[in-house]
Amino acid sequence: MKRRGPEPVHALEIPTGAVALLVPSACIAEVINPGELAPLPCAPAWVTGVIGWRSRAVPLVSFERLLALPDSAPTARSKFIVFYPLPGCKPWEFFAIPSTAEPQTRILDGTDAPATSTELAGKRFIAMGLKLGREVLAIPDFAALKAALYP
Repeated sequence: MKRRGPEPVHALEIPTGAVALLVPSACIAEVINPGELAPLPCAPAWVTGVIGWRSRAVPLVSFERLLALPDSAPTARSKFIVFYPLPGCKPWEFFAIPSTAEPQTRILDGTDAPATSTELAGKRFIAMGLKLGREVLAIPDFAALKAALYP
């Protein structure tokens, strides 16, 4: 019997001003053009406001502010990335993060031999850094993100 290698993982590289994130494509509900942003009183500083998406109010979370880094300015290529609710959350608890450009598809199949990176080690909300070629991408710590979003 022929032994199968690991299944490829389809992911999206999401550029933010501070760090590029790498998330499984299955976590993403939709990539949308930036729209109107309503303020959210009494929210933490890393929640920049609320966007309207498919008749829902979705909080916009600045990953840069979560990491205590300066925000990047929006560009003409900026997008909002809407995430499905995290495991254990209510079915309507979507959230979004801004990106500085359109996310890029990545397929991790073991042939490109990604290496873990210590460059992002110890940062809260980052599970690990992954070095792909010359780039270091951050894999978010979804458990820490869930604890911050839904205390």
